[in-house]
Amino acid sequence: MKIQKAYKKGAVQYFKYGSWPFGKPVMYVHNFFVDGLLIDTGHSNMQKEVVQTLSSLEVQQMYLTHHHEDHTGNSLVLQKQFNCPVYASSKCVKIMKNPPSISFAQWLTWGISKKNLEITTEDQFIQTPNYTFEIIPLPGHAVDMVGLYERNQGWLFSADLFVHTYIRVFMRPESMKGQIASIKKALSLDFQWLFCSHNPQFEQPKDKLRQKLAFFENFYGQVVHFHQKGYSINGIIQQMELKEKWFLRLLSTGELSTKNMISAVLRDEGAYVFE
Repeated sequence: MKIQKAYKKGAVQYFKYGSWPFGKPVMYVHNFFVDGLLIDTGHSNMQKEVVQTLSSLEVQQMYLTHHHEDHTGNSLVLQKQFNCPVYASSKCVKIMKNPPSISFAQWLTWGISKKNLEITTEDQFIQTPNYTFEIIPLPGHAVDMVGLYERNQGWLFSADLFVHTYIRVFMRPESMKGQIASIKKALSLDFQWLFCSHNPQFEQPKDKLRQKLAFFENFYGQVVHFHQKGYSINGIIQQMELKEKWFLRLLSTGELSTKNMISAVLRDEGAYVFE
């Protein structure tokens, strides 16, 4: 099943896409358009729908918040369609020259992201006719993830920083300490609207981010506590009464799991032990 919807919030148009071969999509992704700027390009499993939905827009430039396939999957086809420059952080530009392989679960959900050698580095600002977007590094979920902040409008395009007030699975490379620091950085900014790539928040978005911060800090503290008591990763999972999403873990060959959240904390603490 494929789902696509269009919305508008103030001057920002945004588009929601979801696809899943076995029924209703399990997760959705958004891209955003404002003043000629397209932020992220959606996933390739929805390429036909994305191209159709955006065809009437006057896209003058694009910015990729990070390299993950649900954000960059249509960068090549849209770059060709609109004949416009594509920008990203220097870290993202480097990764997109040879994107990492993905799990079967990610391929089913999003599809692949092809390498793109025609991305221009921009680490400071993106300017449109009416707005100036500061590029804010927000690593943790991905090493190259950034947000776009329009100070005068109170807009924060936060990529995958929020998603939800709690998280049940991590990908292997994720850092929980990095995400905690990035959430604190975002909370130091003055914004009213949070354009999250998976779950936009327009009512008290800072409160939602604070809830996620509290969840991560509590989770982190518990993992450290039980590790210091000598528990293994599986033992920590039992002590914290966590429930592994086994179908997702098996479908992704371990790339997505609750276990990865424990491992991330131990890695951040310099105490990671492979199990």
